[in-house]
Formats: sequence, structure tokens, C-alpha cells
Amino acid sequence: MRPIHDTLDWNLLRTFIVIVQEESVSRAAARLYLSQPAVSLSLKRLEERLGQRLIERDSHRFRVTSAGQVVYREAVEIYANVARLASEVGNSQTEISGHVSLLFVTGIECRFLDSVFARFHRCFPQVTFSIQDMSSHEVQQGLLQRQGALGICLARQTPDQLMSQVLVRQSYHYFCGQTHPLFGRQNLPLEALRSERYISFGSEQLDGVLSPLAMFRAKEGLQGPVVGQSSSLQEIQRMVHAGWGIGCMPEHIVRREVEQGQLWPLPPYGGVADIDLHLMWHREARFSAAESTFVDFLHNALAKVPLEDRLHRGLESVRAPEPDAKTAAPENRSSDTPRMIDSLTLPPADT
Repeated sequence: MRPIHDTLDWNLLRTFIVIVQEESVSRAAARLYLSQPAVSLSLKRLEERLGQRLIERDSHRFRVTSAGQVVYREAVEIYANVARLASEVGNSQTEISGHVSLLFVTGIECRFLDSVFARFHRCFPQVTFSIQDMSSHEVQQGLLQRQGALGICLARQTPDQLMSQVLVRQSYHYFCGQTHPLFGRQNLPLEALRSERYISFGSEQLDGVLSPLAMFRAKEGLQGPVVGQSSSLQEIQRMVHAGWGIGCMPEHIVRREVEQGQLWPLPPYGGVADIDLHLMWHREARFSAAESTFVDFLHNALAKVPLEDRLHRGLESVRAPEPDAKTAAPENRSSDTPRMIDSLTLPPADT
């Protein structure tokens, strides 16, 4: 009989990973763009091939068995190794090259991050990037599945298998569009918003990543109906611009629209809540040479620009000698925090 590693369909493992992460066959099917019967059949085939029950489920419960937990851990590691294969082959030369996959929540505007990308490309032009735009939940799930080296997302709490560091702190404020009845009115009391129609983020729930916004509404009795909802900041802006209702958005992102008279700030004028964007990576990440170089570069830059300055300040004022882009590739490693390389200095700012 041929050994299992010669006959096992690797796509079954990929499907199983998603089933475990979504804790639902139906949600896994939606994420994989497959039918529910097809996903159920994949699970059945994997269990038959391994001779073990991997998941116990019925209408009231979903439980991963001990065997299923072992398979999940090994499957994730297998896919992480496959993802690194192309980068490792490409890094056989002394010059740093390879590919870095990043997972970003939608609507990030950060001068610091933009300057890091610009400066890194000048130092390591052979490194390529892909950035997937997704929800905060999807960013965390993607990192758990080793689909990206780093992620940036909102986070109510950090999953046990991930590490995080605050990238920037955003101040959320209420705004309305030009056609809204409150547009142009100054020094409004907070009570003026209590019955106003509301545009909400999908994660603006008491158990969501934007729970501080939901908690503020509940505490202050802002009980107006939700007339629009989206996980995309751009769509929230669109609905507020259209005059459907008021919406809570990061102040720095819509500042220009306020200055141009397209949006109007509403109380509380000091802001509703400060919410952090987190940089995340897998606790047991084994980075390729390109990934390792970018992670070290980014963490070095984070140490040079204070948290309170990162929204509006880049690396322009950070001056140091040009690093050697042909530096020998850093070794792969697994650590709780990517090490900062003192010799990986930042080049001069663009002129």
C-alpha cells in the first residue's frame, strides 16, 4: 500500500484548515467559494484517508477532536513551508530578494508606514510585495494560517498564537455630510445626536474590534436606527457623504474633507474613542530572508518614530548612512518579537 504522503490530496488539508478556523462548514464554504456539500465531502474524505474522526458536529455543537487538533497544527505548518519555498529558492544569491505577503485592514492612512515602504524599496529593490485588503478578522485568520508575514488590523484582543505591537493610535469622531440637517451647526450638545440615523461599521458591536464605539453609543443613549453598515471605511464615508446618517470615522483620514467643507464634525468634539491599529505576526513565524529583512527594517523604524507621531510623520527626519543592500541574508528564526538589527540602519530621507 502506498504511504499516505504519496496519495493524500493536499487540497483536503487546506479545506480542513478553513473549517477549523471558521468553526463551521457553511462559513468555510463561503470563504472558499465552494458549496457546503463539497466542503463536507472534503472533510469526510480526509477523515476516511486518515482513519480518524477529526471533527464532531451536529446542530448544537462543533468540536475538533484530539486527532483533528494534531492534523490542524501539522497542516498549518505544511502550508507555511510551501509558502516559503519560492522565496527561499529565490534567495540563493547574496543580494536580498524574494517576496513578502502582507495582510492589511481596509482604509489605512499612515505617513509613517508610507515612508517605511518608500525607504525599504530604495534599500532592497529586489524584494517584491503583495498586500491583501481585508477585514480585521480576516487579517488575524490569515496570519494564523500563515498566509502572510505581517498583518495590520484592529484588535479587541490578540489571539494566543499571534504577537502584536501598536502601530498607530486613531481618534474616532462623529461626522455628517453636506445634506444632513446638522451640517454647519456649531457648538451642538451631544443630545442633538440621540435620535440621529447612524452609519455603522460591521465590527461596531460590543464584542467586536470597534467595541469602544458601540459602548459609547450605549452609554450616552444614542439610540438612532442603523441605516447603513459596512466593514469598509470607504463605504462608510460614501454613506455619510450621501446624507444617510452620521458616522464615526478616524479624524485624520477625513480631515481634508472637513477642511474642504464636505464633512462636518459633530460632538463630542474631543472625540469618541482612541482605537489602536496593531501590527501582528505569528508567534512561531519562520521568516524567509526577504520577510526577515523587512520585519527587522520595520521594527527598527518603529523604534525611531514615537507612537504619537506616526500618523503624520514619516522617516524624513531620521538620517543615517545608507545600508548595504547586498548584506548577507538573515537566518530564518522563530521568536516572540522580531529582533532589531542595529546595523540595518535607515537611509537618508528623499530629497
